[in-house]
Amino acid sequence: MSIKKNIRKDELFLIAGIIGSFILLVGVTHTPAQKYYVLGSALLLLTSIHFKLIYFIALEMIMMAGHSAILLGIGTALQIALPILLCVQLLTFYFLSGQLNNVLLLIGITGIAVLSVGFSYENQWVFFSGSLFIAIYAFYTAYRGKPVTLLWAILNSLFAFIALLKLIFT
Repeated sequence: MSIKKNIRKDELFLIAGIIGSFILLVGVTHTPAQKYYVLGSALLLLTSIHFKLIYFIALEMIMMAGHSAILLGIGTALQIALPILLCVQLLTFYFLSGQLNNVLLLIGITGIAVLSVGFSYENQWVFFSGSLFIAIYAFYTAYRGKPVTLLWAILNSLFAFIALLKLIFT
């Protein structure tokens, strides 16, 4: 019975993440999109906390902080500095804990910082690169035995594809 409860709980948190992903994708089509991004990231944060995915917890918290900064109307410099400094903190955590042991994690952390800058400046090349880097790390994490991270892999692949389409057709 305990196994059924855990499976049910996993399913509920996965559904929350899927809903959060759809909210984020809807946000791409709206201007301003920050409210959608904060709500979608909050649902994905719940999913990442439930599955104990440290990188993805940090990703969603950093995204929420960056979008909240935009919603609060603080200057562009702070909108960029906040997520980048949080990424430096994440990098320091992984380094000091001895977990910074592969280049794909470094690519993933770089992706968070780059994506944050892309959101602040609304630059499609930067948005494409950041999303692609995060997708690469998420696919790697899924390959390494955490299939729930396919949620982030697919979402960020879609973000990268959307940014690429905007670059091609605008």
